[in-house]
Amino acid sequence: MSDVFHYLTSDDLRLLAEKAKQVSYSAGETILSEGHEAKGIFVLRSGRVKIEKRFPEPSHTVTTLGPGEVFGEVSFIDSQLASASVVAIEASEADVLERAEVFSLLASVPGLSSRFYQSLALKLTERLRATTDNLVGL
Repeated sequence: MSDVFHYLTSDDLRLLAEKAKQVSYSAGETILSEGHEAKGIFVLRSGRVKIEKRFPEPSHTVTTLGPGEVFGEVSFIDSQLASASVVAIEASEADVLERAEVFSLLASVPGLSSRFYQSLALKLTERLRATTDNLVGL
């Protein structure tokens, strides 16, 4: 989890890990469906997943993610429905940080909120830069 949450302290990471639920997915299983509510933030422990846009049809793979990557963070931040689907390419495991659990920690631990959102901003910035590079074929 430390790769995703770059600015968190070891105590912050421990608190989040205590709240995280470990979930396993089979190859081909839809983890998150476009247009549906996301449970929270997912941190991929093992396996690979694809992010795909299913609407309008036909579906298109946007990217693939591997261990240490995060998804569901956009819906977590803006409280909107998932903008894409996430499907396990192979058997995968993830830590799920449910919204209510995270909000409870953010409210009760001084400074955690700032470090948490700064970490998410860094991850989103990295992803935006990679997407931009892919769009222009660099």
